[in-house]
Amino acid sequence: MIYIIITALTVSIDSLICGFSLALTCKKKVAVILGVALTVFAMCLIANYSTLFLQDKLNEKTVSIGGLILILVGLYNLLKKQDEKKTVFSSPLTCSLTTGFAVGLDGALANLSLSLMGMNDFYVPLIIAIMHAVTISVGVLLAQTRVANKLAKIEFIPPLILIFLGGIKLLGLFI
Repeated sequence: MIYIIITALTVSIDSLICGFSLALTCKKKVAVILGVALTVFAMCLIANYSTLFLQDKLNEKTVSIGGLILILVGLYNLLKKQDEKKTVFSSPLTCSLTTGFAVGLDGALANLSLSLMGMNDFYVPLIIAIMHAVTISVGVLLAQTRVANKLAKIEFIPPLILIFLGGIKLLGLFI
């Protein structure tokens, strides 16, 4: 359970930064936050239950694919352009869907990796979606404080945590 929570937190950190932009540009923050959480939840459910179709083909070696996916998601987040901006549209629904997809893609991939590792219970996508909602909300709240500038400098930490978690899973293949 702690592994799931750590994974959910690390893939949700980009939602914290998203919360900063929502605080500045969006008037219906609560509706957008709920929309983002529902979008992330739907993406994670799809990723989570897609492994049920592969269930008979999974073995110890394919479980390590979950760790490899975490490493790849971490590397992608670490290497992606730092000047990427998330666009917030005028419609709360459009904003929710696009923002939810943007910040939830790594959550869905992390959910897929957890599912490949055998952690495919219903609460896994729910935890990831709730963590996204919480971090966006915290971002909105922190955008109104002096701490905002200091937190913007920690963008490299979540990808490193994902790489570390993926590495732990890959090491389990050899131990």
